[in-house]
Amino acid sequence: MTSTANRVVLGRRELIAAFGLLALPRGIRAAEADRLVVAGGALTEVVVALGAASRLVGVDTTSLYPTRVVEPLPKVGYFRSLSAEGILSLKPSMLIVSDQAGPPGVLDQLRAVKLPMAVVAETFSADHVTGKVVTVAEAIGDKAGGTAMAATIKDDLETVRRSIAAHDKPSVLFVLSSTGDRLMAAGQATAAETMITLAGGRNAVRGYANYKPLSAESALVADPDVIVLPDHALNALGGMEAVRKLPQLSATRAASAGRVVSMDSLYLLGLGPRIAHAARDFAALLHPKAALPSLPARAWTAA
Repeated sequence: MTSTANRVVLGRRELIAAFGLLALPRGIRAAEADRLVVAGGALTEVVVALGAASRLVGVDTTSLYPTRVVEPLPKVGYFRSLSAEGILSLKPSMLIVSDQAGPPGVLDQLRAVKLPMAVVAETFSADHVTGKVVTVAEAIGDKAGGTAMAATIKDDLETVRRSIAAHDKPSVLFVLSSTGDRLMAAGQATAAETMITLAGGRNAVRGYANYKPLSAESALVADPDVIVLPDHALNALGGMEAVRKLPQLSATRAASAGRVVSMDSLYLLGLGPRIAHAARDFAALLHPKAALPSLPARAWTAA
């Protein structure tokens, strides 16, 4: 074993192709991981969906769903700025964490005291979500449950795909947030673009990755059919009419037609087990005249 012996690291290829989990750290069995700390909202959703909520002893501040489970739990900070002392004070038997978590020094501290860690790689794809489910399930000793859950999510995603296949693909501008007069818009390789595609749209922004400031000129070049914001961003900007009148957006087709919509940010962008239901609800906003089928309620969609 190498110096990473006390963690579980799963790369993108293994997640998508194999849906497997590397061996747990020597000296611990998954069934013994009865005190879980989880850093990553989607990972927490998976743990709860697998029926392991009672094993959670702490979560990070991005773990907001389901509220009835996460609200009473101690918080260990934002997943990118974790505290080793805060985590260890909860006496966890395992930390399940996104590979985007940090800072690196804190994770090194936790490895140094040999806290077992399952580190789950994050990528922006639907296939990755089902791989993430199986990975977390195997970490907590419920591989069969994870496999069944992943299969159900894939089936639900396929139902959404079929329901929107015959419809046109509107161009969609996703505005993540605003700071002063600066709007941050989603480019390629983002959770927003993944969800736009799953919902039967196409990203109106081309030419860059991640989230970048959007100028009025760039917005006019993009000229989206629909503008989408997280609920909190829409409210912060003063509602739909205020967004339509923003200098950066007022000349676009979407603003002129009043096609400004919003969704809960964690639901839409979390890329967790609710991904199919979020894609279906997003599709209904992008295709308001389409008769889209509802998806069956699942254990992981019950707040």
